[in-house]
Amino acid sequence: MSKKRVAFLLGSMGRGGAERVISILSKEYAANGWDTDIALLLSNTVDYILDDTTRILDFSGSTTSRILRAPMWINSIRSYVKREKPDVIVAFTARINVMTLLACLGLKTKIVISERNDPRHDGRGFITNLLTKILYPLADGIVFQTNRAKVYFSDKIQKKSRIIPNPIEVTAKASDNTEKKIVSVGRLASQKNQMMLIDAFYNVLKKYPDYTLYIYGEGNLRQKLTERIEELGLSHKVFLPGNILNLHEKIADAQVFALSSDYEGLSNALLEAMTMGLPCVSTNCAGADEYIENEKNGLLVPVGDTVAMEKALLYMIENPQNRVMMGNEAKKSSQNFSSENILKVWHSIID
Repeated sequence: MSKKRVAFLLGSMGRGGAERVISILSKEYAANGWDTDIALLLSNTVDYILDDTTRILDFSGSTTSRILRAPMWINSIRSYVKREKPDVIVAFTARINVMTLLACLGLKTKIVISERNDPRHDGRGFITNLLTKILYPLADGIVFQTNRAKVYFSDKIQKKSRIIPNPIEVTAKASDNTEKKIVSVGRLASQKNQMMLIDAFYNVLKKYPDYTLYIYGEGNLRQKLTERIEELGLSHKVFLPGNILNLHEKIADAQVFALSSDYEGLSNALLEAMTMGLPCVSTNCAGADEYIENEKNGLLVPVGDTVAMEKALLYMIENPQNRVMMGNEAKKSSQNFSSENILKVWHSIID
């Protein structure tokens, strides 16, 4: 009897939350004896270690024109499905979900799609927004990370959906011996609003000048963030180490993890910090409000509120007992998104 085949479709396998989930899912299905394919539509970039049997398919093409890419993607996906006849396709992100559903019209292939961002704020255009509402009901299953994303859509779409947070794996736990440092993890992009975090930390330093801030990640705002750091005279206090492989080990001795995003699908970095047992301060963006219970297992502050972020960081610094308590509570609540538990839910929708 031939093996079952699952195909994962997304933009690339560079560093990111959706990519990390695909790396975990593909390894799980390969270990269970499935043939696993990963089709990349935007860039043939692979930054994760995958199972040796997993095939990477490059559908990115040579053109950067969105108008020309759309029919190319649809043709590549449809040709692949007709040729390989996968038992199930799992697509990630709105635009790729739409392309996949269009490409598979008339084909009897099981399709599971997954929303990976906050549809109210992620910048999808009118056409993408319209097509999601028309085409999503054709999917066999729809995965949302948060209830906030789910309720954006019609009842017809919601009835086919499941809420599945990201499966989280960490390689270190929060250290008992902390340094006077605050850490943050995320792409250096406007969505993550690290500028606000830097400004809040500048004010924290007025009272606690021996602290440092490390912002891990890479992105197109590196230059602007660097200029802001230099403008505030913080070159010896705020650091941008980029993407690193031993991230959890590097942040384990921090006193606080901070997330400053304006919006999220669901922040992997936040869930990883909670799983490690790090005390967390986060803006009240999608996901954070469903996993952080304010003042119990972390602190929530309004989106874009520099003063509130500053006050929350100061509270964590000045209240070590409560800080440790919140870190411990965060670790307890993280059992809800352990890899083992989350993979069981994915199996129920894919299998």
